[in-house]
Amino acid sequence: MDSQEQYEALLARWGFVDRSVERQARRAKVKAFFKATRRILVKLIAKSPVLGTQASH
Repeated sequence: MDSQEQYEALLARWGFVDRSVERQARRAKVKAFFKATRRILVKLIAKSPVLGTQASH
């Protein structure tokens, strides 16, 4: 048993659980949400006669 395995066994004995996979999945989900939100906002701003580049002053 190498030191990493010993460390993980000790953490498991103390009740700590490795949640790195869950954290990574949650971060990916949040990233996808903000990416989609940004895409929608960019489209809305582009179509807006006030905020978009189509505005004539």
